[in-house]
Amino acid sequence: MKKVDCRGLNCPEPVLMTKKALSDQPGRKLNVIVDNETARENVIRFARKQGRDAQWQQEANYFLVTIAGETGQPAAEELPAQKGKSEGQSVLFISADEMGRGSRELGTILMRNFIYTLTKREELPGAIVFMNSGVKLSIADSPVTEELAELEQKGVQILVCGTCLDYYALKEKHQAGLVSNMYDISDLLLEAERVVTI
Repeated sequence: MKKVDCRGLNCPEPVLMTKKALSDQPGRKLNVIVDNETARENVIRFARKQGRDAQWQQEANYFLVTIAGETGQPAAEELPAQKGKSEGQSVLFISADEMGRGSRELGTILMRNFIYTLTKREELPGAIVFMNSGVKLSIADSPVTEELAELEQKGVQILVCGTCLDYYALKEKHQAGLVSNMYDISDLLLEAERVVTI
């Protein structure tokens, strides 16, 4: 069984290395070693999107993800939340927790009002991507967590950069949206009919 060691690698390297290993030896089992929960979840989600079963176990100071050799149909629960959801739709790319430059207080109010206003619109974006300090809007004490939950209920896909949550030490406070990775986010942005940066 082939083993891929992704310890110490930043997103999206663990997913890219997993993809290459699966392509090089289709139909065979694969062990992937990662050293953080975000990479573990990203590798598992990628494998399941490829129709593979993926399980993990914790070793001394790393996670061992075992990806089954049999291929099949992508897991049903992985499809709507990932591939093709935003095709033909707009994607909002939010890279800060405030809107505009100048007063931080005003920028925070404007961002809160913008996301609140989205919940009242009939036409919604297909997805919202939160990067850099924008991920602070997805945590438990954010002023817009209820609005983001409402947007998700209305079918808006919300992706939150896992690397960014780790950087700001906010992983434990994450509440809204799916913690994602650069591989899935780049897919989403490239499939979108239009990307609007806020």
